[in-house]
Amino acid sequence: MNLQTSKRILIIGSPGSGKSTLAGILEKKLSLPVIHLDQINWKNNKETLSSQEFDEKLISILSSRVWIIDGNYNRTLELRIQAADTVIWLDFPRLLCVYRVLKRYILGKFRESSYGNPNRLEKEFISFIWHFNKTNKPNMLFLMKKYEKNCQFYQIKRPKEIKQLFV
Repeated sequence: MNLQTSKRILIIGSPGSGKSTLAGILEKKLSLPVIHLDQINWKNNKETLSSQEFDEKLISILSSRVWIIDGNYNRTLELRIQAADTVIWLDFPRLLCVYRVLKRYILGKFRESSYGNPNRLEKEFISFIWHFNKTNKPNMLFLMKKYEKNCQFYQIKRPKEIKQLFV
């Protein structure tokens, strides 16, 4: 795997899969700007943009020459994949993702998140993570197949496999 020629990298996966962490690593290694979709979507800890406002901002970002974008937002996934030259899907076990979100929540009580997402833990959020593959994976697989000729896809199933991105 070689990301050296990638200019528009999309990182997707369940909450807790490490999208923002990987985006930060790639930002340093590739000198590409990172856009966290949560930073765009959240106005404050309680309010998000309307779909129209979000889409306008996203379309503007996607027209940029270079970027790393991390985030889910299944409604706009196809639009982002169409604009990307590389898609990295962190397809990790749900138990690992739930564990990481719980850990982030506990540690977040002692530090401020810079990614725009409020640090709160709700039953619905854990349920979303638990059912993420059931509700999102079919569409992700469909889009991977649909756009496989237009961009590089990396489906990472274990955290150790991330190292292969830098070989």
